[in-house]
Amino acid sequence: MNHTQRVAHVARQRRSLTKAVVRESVERYLEALAEEIASGEWVDIPYVGKIQVVREEGKGYVTTITADGTRQHRKVRLRLRTKVRLYEQFKRRCRADK
Repeated sequence: MNHTQRVAHVARQRRSLTKAVVRESVERYLEALAEEIASGEWVDIPYVGKIQVVREEGKGYVTTITADGTRQHRKVRLRLRTKVRLYEQFKRRCRADK
């Protein structure tokens, strides 16, 4: 389900809400969530779990493939580490859906 389909689905569930109101609410929520995640603190996502994105100083080297197809070694300057702690209920739900 993409974003447009999800907004339409929620609007159908609540007849008093228009698609425009639902879209604006969802987009504002996601913008606020993204800002909170970018702050580096643990962020609680209801019914799913907690997430944290941490900036760390990079170490070592990586091999990248350039636009012309050649391999190039470069020093890692920044690393973003994403930590996710899923709620047990969400994990069970994911396992049951398969």
